[in-house]
Amino acid sequence: MSGFYRGTSLDQDPLFKSKMKKLRKSMKFPPCYKEKVDMTKVRLVVLKPWISHRITEILGFPDEIVIDLIFNLLEAKKNPDPKDLHIQITGFLEGNAKDFMKELWDMLVSASKNAFGIPDEILEAKKKEIKARQEAKKKLEDQVYKKALELKKKADEDAARKDRGKNRNGDDTDRDRDRDRRRGSRWSSRRDSRRRSYSKSPSRDRGRKDSRDRSRERRR
Repeated sequence: MSGFYRGTSLDQDPLFKSKMKKLRKSMKFPPCYKEKVDMTKVRLVVLKPWISHRITEILGFPDEIVIDLIFNLLEAKKNPDPKDLHIQITGFLEGNAKDFMKELWDMLVSASKNAFGIPDEILEAKKKEIKARQEAKKKLEDQVYKKALELKKKADEDAARKDRGKNRNGDDTDRDRDRDRRRGSRWSSRRDSRRRSYSKSPSRDRGRKDSRDRSRERRR
């Protein structure tokens, strides 16, 4: 007997088989279990992250024993029996086993019918993720472009303000030069006017005549 049990799997154990049959009869299973799944058409590597995430959500921590058990059960056969899988994980997931198995089996059925071996739900989620990344990238690029425009506008305004300041200083310099020129012109006009008025004055003429007469008398 010991030699028999040494090389016997659970599927070959009569006690295990008997217990599984009783549980099958006593439990109610989702209708989706009627769909068969060919695991050779399923990319299980894509589903593994989802399985790990869901088990962690249900249990509240990443239980590697339960996660590895599910992986092994799915990889053990080409056409795994969802009812057997359901029964074997119930002891770990308890009341959550039914909901988890329904989600898992729906995904496996979808993946087996998909040309890429990936469930439609995961494909759609991936598309949304890519779209969200693209939108975030575009939003960031728009923000950078808008900021660049603002900086350019500010730089142009600063340059225009400096140019106006230079022009204003140039205008002030021109005005000062014109004012000095007008002042110089007025001063020259006054000076010339004084000279003319002085040269035409009678007393000035008499003074010149007396000076010439005295000069002649000295010579004599």
